[in-house]
Amino acid sequence: FYQKPINLNDHKEIEQLKTLYLLTDRELKIIIDYCKTNKLISKYQLQILDIEIESLKRVKDFINVPQTNTISTKISSDFFTGIQFIRPPRKGTKNKEYLGSPFKIHYRYRTDLKKGWRLGLNLEKDHGEPFYYKNYDINNLAFNLQFQGKGKLKSLLFGKYDINIGEGLVFGTSYRINNPYFLSYSPIDITKASLSSKEYNYFEGAALEWKIKDLSINLFASHKKLNGTLNIDKTGLYRTETEIKKRRRVKENIVGLTFNIEKNKYQISVANLIYQSHFENYNTNYFQSLYISKSYYNIKYSSETVVQNFNYWASIQKLTISTSNNSLISLQFRNRTNELFNQYRSDYSHFSNGYENGILWSFQHNFNKKWQFRATFDHFKANFSKKDVSQGRAIYTQISRNTEKRKMGMQFQYKYLSEAQKTSKLRLFYQEHVNSNTRVNVKGNYTLNPGHLNSSMQTNLYQTSRNKKNKINISYCTFNAKNSSIFWQGPYFYGSLNSKFLSGKGMVTTLSYQRKIYKTKLGIQMHYMRYADRDKIGSGNEQTNEPYKFEISLYLKWKN
Repeated sequence: FYQKPINLNDHKEIEQLKTLYLLTDRELKIIIDYCKTNKLISKYQLQILDIEIESLKRVKDFINVPQTNTISTKISSDFFTGIQFIRPPRKGTKNKEYLGSPFKIHYRYRTDLKKGWRLGLNLEKDHGEPFYYKNYDINNLAFNLQFQGKGKLKSLLFGKYDINIGEGLVFGTSYRINNPYFLSYSPIDITKASLSSKEYNYFEGAALEWKIKDLSINLFASHKKLNGTLNIDKTGLYRTETEIKKRRRVKENIVGLTFNIEKNKYQISVANLIYQSHFENYNTNYFQSLYISKSYYNIKYSSETVVQNFNYWASIQKLTISTSNNSLISLQFRNRTNELFNQYRSDYSHFSNGYENGILWSFQHNFNKKWQFRATFDHFKANFSKKDVSQGRAIYTQISRNTEKRKMGMQFQYKYLSEAQKTSKLRLFYQEHVNSNTRVNVKGNYTLNPGHLNSSMQTNLYQTSRNKKNKINISYCTFNAKNSSIFWQGPYFYGSLNSKFLSGKGMVTTLSYQRKIYKTKLGIQMHYMRYADRDKIGSGNEQTNEPYKFEISLYLKWKN
């Protein structure tokens, strides 16, 4: 199935999901029912279903939605708008230093046009920001216009897009990070349309793709201006006169040409890029990337080597072996010179990012349909610069038990750089399906740094009405993190807050309600956070005179 993934749009093939033994009966039923009643354009549409993301990660390499050049005659559109209020108001709001309204506002619209064209727009502003900066530009506008081609022209794209090349040694988004959840990785399309509000990991310009039998040719060019100066300000908040002067100061240009040959058992990708940016003092850099993957029965080998200016280089070699029907082992060797460009902080392990050399091996074993064990061991040497060299080791283990009604698991991570820099993390997870409409989970996170134990305990309740028109999500979390942040993840509705790194001592709770009316979903989320170890929150213009924060988010989503 790795060499020939299951076609989610084929009603006969979709039943083969059962033979993977990676999903519960409940998860299988949800996916199969959804695929048989919807025409999918991407396997990532499954993320909207009531299924844990970890379950989808287990099967993502074995499923696919083949791309065809058949132009759809069905016209579909969707629109989203949301507004968020925060209380108490920030200092910058009170003293009128913020130039915009104190609300966070978000609009998104996507629609199919005639003859294979598709349009997407995304517009948003943060608290205190204006929609339009006088003498500058619109606050945060993402746009793309895409054509699903005919014949050899597979696609034509204008606007904002993402670049994925090989293992992501030079360019790639966080979706491409190699970590213990993905023991073996297969690259996706080189360029893909995006409406992300982020601006550092995405590009703006034009991209074309031609398909000639097994050969794909991608040509793309990007020109954009980033916020900040050489000392990049990545807060993303531009609300005062001083902050606005940093906007659109960093120029960045890229031109690329890639060739990709892909068959059932092997893939070869060659990429040539010219890159110029204020990050690199406008020096022109030339990149060549060669990616090769080859499968032979139960063995897969993949390799990527990147050369910059015919001088600096980086390489990653991976060997994945299926040792039995229930076991998988992956070996990885990586090397990188510290002078190589790394503005996009490509990560090639779960434990450290940026420049690093090392060896990593991972092991996964399914004892039966319920029990699974994973372990990853990483020995690395990070060399961000010639003077900044650190080496260490990291261990990641997980044991889990999944049934149709119940899931439980334990994860343990250990990272060692020195006696003063070592971290141990323990995560406990339990989920129970009380009935077909009610789900409860409990999460415990514990991080041990030298001399300090940081902890959090969280409970989530998910309730859906019998007619599927109403949803209620409740989350409550207490945390005590003195010298390390704790990751909190609460109920999620599209466009609403659902995750944050917490530090200090306190509690956070959320209440979300959603109602479906014909083709429209209306939602409200209330988020309350209170600290027990401080009298004020924030600093500078972000400071409030109270130890709590209360947010209300309202949104509407319409789909035709």
